[in-house]
Amino acid sequence: MRIVHACNLQFDKDGAHLWNQDQKIHHGLVRLGHFVYPFSINDRARMFSPTGSKSFGKGKTNKALVETCINIHPDLLILGHAQWISADTLRQIREALPEIRIGLWYVDPLWDEEPTRHLRERAPLLDGLFCSTGGPLLESFATPNCPARFIPSAVDAGIECHRAFETPEGEFVHDLLFFGRDKGQPERRAFLSDLRDRLTGLDVGYYGCLDQPLIMGWEKEQIIRRSKMALNLSRRNDVELYSSSRIAELMGNGILTLTSRGAGLETLYGEDEIVYYDGIDELAERIRHYANDRSSRVAIAKKGWERNHRDYSGTEIARTIVDALTSPVDRNTP
Repeated sequence: MRIVHACNLQFDKDGAHLWNQDQKIHHGLVRLGHFVYPFSINDRARMFSPTGSKSFGKGKTNKALVETCINIHPDLLILGHAQWISADTLRQIREALPEIRIGLWYVDPLWDEEPTRHLRERAPLLDGLFCSTGGPLLESFATPNCPARFIPSAVDAGIECHRAFETPEGEFVHDLLFFGRDKGQPERRAFLSDLRDRLTGLDVGYYGCLDQPLIMGWEKEQIIRRSKMALNLSRRNDVELYSSSRIAELMGNGILTLTSRGAGLETLYGEDEIVYYDGIDELAERIRHYANDRSSRVAIAKKGWERNHRDYSGTEIARTIVDALTSPVDRNTP
């Protein structure tokens, strides 16, 4: 098929954000054998703005997407985090191309009302919504003509190309690492500070938090590859199937990953593929255990790596989206 993938490929980051979900889903669509035209929403908006501001280029970007679809005549328009693409633009595309199917994927939290307002506004114009949060929150966005489906965070073998479980013991730089910001998140900062105090004697690398700089790109990958364990600390652990997308980046690079119970991730990952914990006491205990138990650490990390690349690759996520959008749905059903 012909597909226009309107997402945010972040060309302005010069490759520092190579692991973003947009790239992985895009690669997956291509691997399925489709012609996939990339329409990078934010980059186009900056190109249209004399100041480089996305806001000033928004109007022309919407017009450009309509023109792009008319020129290409895609079977599918797949939107990714397309807050800048208006409902009116989708109406124009549907009027010009009555047979087109339109889907939207979204991998940020669903509980924040303002950032998700555009999802509700565009749902009547969509043939499918795909989100990395499940349960009642996801179901609340569905309409009779727009089913809402869960998608896990994707990995890509060309992006998550490392196998930390194969790193020789003498090459490790950290026992544990955490990548993530704590600015404006006092609870996260307090948790990380408390954890640091409990892990005296271990080498813990904090990046982007506790007043430490964030690192990106190749340098970040090398830190993952040369660390024993990583913490997947999400903003909330009481929302069904929600996790930060870092879980794919970490597990996809073969590092033993620890994550909190509470979100029902057990339906995605078994106890032999990831390490679950209840509370900071158990977390600290498990970190100390696996820091010294190489065989168990490697076994779990390897199984987690295998699960992600087998079941949650960008190709499988893309297949889920395409299959759902091409299944028959009567948009005129009451």
